[in-house]
Amino acid sequence: MNYKIIENELIPIYETEDKEKLVNARELHLKLESKQQFSHWIQDRIKKYEFIEDTDFSKQDNFIYVGNLKRPQTDYYLTINMAKEIAMVENNEMGRKIRKYFIEVEKRYRNIVESPTNIFDFMRLALDQIEANEKEIQNVKLLSENNTKQIKEIQSKIDIKIQKDYCLASDIAEQLKLYSESKLPHSNLVGAIARQLGYKTSYKHYYEDEYIAIVPDISKGNDFWQIYYKQLAVEQIVKWFNENKEDAEYTVVYQKNTKNGVKGEIKEKGFKIDNICYKVLN
Repeated sequence: MNYKIIENELIPIYETEDKEKLVNARELHLKLESKQQFSHWIQDRIKKYEFIEDTDFSKQDNFIYVGNLKRPQTDYYLTINMAKEIAMVENNEMGRKIRKYFIEVEKRYRNIVESPTNIFDFMRLALDQIEANEKEIQNVKLLSENNTKQIKEIQSKIDIKIQKDYCLASDIAEQLKLYSESKLPHSNLVGAIARQLGYKTSYKHYYEDEYIAIVPDISKGNDFWQIYYKQLAVEQIVKWFNENKEDAEYTVVYQKNTKNGVKGEIKEKGFKIDNICYKVLN
């Protein structure tokens, strides 16, 4: 079955082609830190709480390798409601935490569908609709004219909001007066600081939290994703740089010979973050 992960903060939540949200029972069992063997654990809960196959959960037969041996394995995919109930009856702190997480995810996606509050929610709904339309078309290489127009309209609205409320890495680099040797704002250096702060900048799909928003840049093709930094992220990046720049800064002096034989010096300056040297304009 082709499920895609739509949330992965505490435990992965999968979505089917029909937009149904599911939880892998093995991953839930592991996160709940149950001491009971998985097969006994899941079958016990199905029987005890009278869950119904193909209503509350579905089964999927797979094969796994243990050493060189290929063994059958049955995976269970649970509805959010079933996963919430199992987490609750586990009766421990992690179970309560996971149940609360499921409730928050349900609420967030319900709000997006019923009453989108920002342009990114609107974009997510639109892209979901476009994706659904594409699955009905055999040739998915070319978007219809209507979908192309819709994407451009969404992008223009996003651009307007972003220009007003969000920053690119280059904007932050200019604020910090960080320029590369090519005299351009040092976006890579800002990206390194963002990774130090734990921002999820490596995602290649739509993502938004309190620090960043990742959206497709239609002008550069469907596979290009642009990172925008919110005000809280800008403040944290600036603060991190000011507090750590003395430790991260480096200067290397090289000797060079001039035409008349007199030795001179050339300096290389930069910042070393994540064991990578980012050269800056002298």
